[in-house]
Amino acid sequence: MAKHRLDPSPETVHWGYVGGAQEPALEIEPGDSLVLRSVAGSPDDPVPAAWIAPELRSIHEHVTDRGAGVHILTGPVAVKGAEPGDTLVVRMDRIQIDAPYGFNYIGPMSGLLYHAFDEPDTAILTYNEDRSTARLGRLRLPTRPFFGIMGVAPPESWGRVSSITPGRFGGNLDNKQLIAGTTLYLPVMREGAFFYAGDGHGAQGDGEIDVTAIETALEGEFHFELLKGTDQRWPYARRGHLLISMGLEESLTGALVAATRHMIELLETQYGLSYKEAYRLCSLAADFHITQVVNGVKGVHGMLDTSVIGPAQAD
Repeated sequence: MAKHRLDPSPETVHWGYVGGAQEPALEIEPGDSLVLRSVAGSPDDPVPAAWIAPELRSIHEHVTDRGAGVHILTGPVAVKGAEPGDTLVVRMDRIQIDAPYGFNYIGPMSGLLYHAFDEPDTAILTYNEDRSTARLGRLRLPTRPFFGIMGVAPPESWGRVSSITPGRFGGNLDNKQLIAGTTLYLPVMREGAFFYAGDGHGAQGDGEIDVTAIETALEGEFHFELLKGTDQRWPYARRGHLLISMGLEESLTGALVAATRHMIELLETQYGLSYKEAYRLCSLAADFHITQVVNGVKGVHGMLDTSVIGPAQAD
C-alpha cells in the first residue's frame, strides 16, 4: 500500500467549482494513503509577509480559471477501479493546522443575519505555539481542525457545480464532526471518484452562522478504501461507535427530515432494525444538530452512539 503526497499548486488545485471536465492531479489505488495540504486566504491578508505561503501567492497569480465559488480545493485524486454505484471510504488519520493564522469574515448580504452588516469585516486569529488555541482579542478558542470541503466529483454531465453548495457528492458539508479519527463514506458518482479537499477550518460552531469558520490552511493524512456495488446515495460518517447521518435541503425542517430518514436507512441496512425500531431509537438516543445554514442548502446531521444496540436475536 503506497503513501502519496499532494501539495497545493496552480497545477493541483481547482478554484470555486467541483466536477465538469477535469484531469486528475494524482491517481492512487484503494488501500493507499495520501498526505494532502490545502491553502486559505489571500496574499493581501493583513499579516506578516512571512506568514503568507508561497503556494498561496502562486495560486492567486496563476489560476485564472475559476468557478462561482470561493474555495481553493486540492485535487482531484482519481482512485483506480472506482465506478458509479461504489462507495469511497475516506479515513482521516491526521488533520493539523498548517499556517500561523486563520481568519473569519463577516460581510453584507451573507450569513444568517443577512442584512445586519453594511461593510465587510475580516478578523485575523493567531494560534499559540502548538496551534491548539486560537486567539482573537479576549477570546481563547480551542482548535478542532477539519476540512469543510471533502467530496467526490458529481457526474461529468452535470458540468461544473459551485463549490459553495454541497450535495450527494459531499463537497461543502462544513460538518465539524469530520475531525481526525473519523471515516467518511462518499457515494462514487463518476469513474475514478475524483476526491478533493479544502476549505480548512481551525474551529467552527454548528451552524457556521456568519458564513465562515476559522478559515485556515490544513494538512491532512487520509487512507482510502473502496466498497463495490453499494448503491449508496448520501454521505455519512463514523467515529468509533458514533454513526453520523447527513441531510441537505432548502429548509432546516427538510434537512432534519432528510437526516432522520438517512439515519433510519443506515440502522435498517447495517443493524437490521425495522423502520419502526429505527425511528423509535432516533427519538430515544440520537441527537440532530444544525450543520450549517449558509451554503445555499441547509444541513443537519444526526449523531447516534450505536453501542446502545445489542446483538441480533437468533431465530
